[in-house]
Amino acid sequence: MMKRKRRSFFVGMGLVLISSIICAGTALANQKTMVVSSLEQKIDYENQIFVYTGEVKATWGDIVMEADEMEAYLTEENTLKEIVGRGNVKVLRKETNRQVTGTSAIYTPEDDKLIVEGQAHYQDELGNDLQADKITLWIETEKIEAEGTPVNAIYVLKELEEE
Repeated sequence: MMKRKRRSFFVGMGLVLISSIICAGTALANQKTMVVSSLEQKIDYENQIFVYTGEVKATWGDIVMEADEMEAYLTEENTLKEIVGRGNVKVLRKETNRQVTGTSAIYTPEDDKLIVEGQAHYQDELGNDLQADKITLWIETEKIEAEGTPVNAIYVLKELEEE
C-alpha cells in the first residue's frame, strides 16, 4: 500500500513539475501547458529528461501524442526541446482532425516539425491517406513530406464543375 501511495505521489509530482517547467518557457515556439499521463515516470533533473513508460498520453495545445514510451527533453532555459515517442505512436491534431501513426515519432517545437517513422500512416479530415516509411509534418504550415519505397497515397479530389 505504501508503494502505491509513493508511486501516485511521484506521478502527480511529475505532472506538476513538467507542466510548470513547460509553462515557464512559453516564449519559445508558443509552448503551452503539457499534461502527461503514464504508468511510470522517471525524472533526470541534471540532464533535464523526463521518461514515461506504459500507456503514455501527452496533450499540449490541440496536439495529443500516445505511445508505449515517451521522453521529453528540456533546454537549459527550461523550455521544451523535443518529445520522442516509441512503440505504437499515434499523434492527433484535434483542431483539424488529422492523425498520423507509426512506430516512432520526434516532435521539435522550435521548427514545429513532427517526424514519424516505421510504417508511418497519415490521414486527414478530407479522407486523404498517405503511407510511407517516414512522414515529416510541419504542423502550423501544413506541409508534408513522405519518404520510402514505395510511398502510397490516396487523395480525395473534388470534381470540376462545368460552367
